[in-house]
Amino acid sequence: MVELGTTHCGPCPSCRYEAGQRVVNGRLRWDENEYCAATGIEACGGGWGPPPPWVRERIVAEEGTVRLPVGGPGGLRLKAVRELYGLTLPELIEAREHGIEATPVEARLLRNLSQ
Repeated sequence: MVELGTTHCGPCPSCRYEAGQRVVNGRLRWDENEYCAATGIEACGGGWGPPPPWVRERIVAEEGTVRLPVGGPGGLRLKAVRELYGLTLPELIEAREHGIEATPVEARLLRNLSQ
């Protein structure tokens, strides 16, 4: 029997991971890239809207968050918050009462959409 090598290292000191967000044509875009110089394995991903939780966790760990008020004078527009995050009505009410934690890129986009 021939033993096949693994296609994923474990992470090692050679592994690099990058994740980020940006605004493209008024829409939120996220991207991630994993690369291991020791094995030469590379994986990329990305999409539109808020990133999946595991990507967002890494972005938040690197860039932090900003608590923003939702609704009312000086707050973000309810429609902008609901559309960006896909919130249900109860989640939107919660955001209205307590604000929302946004990454710096999300905060810039939401502020622009709320002007």
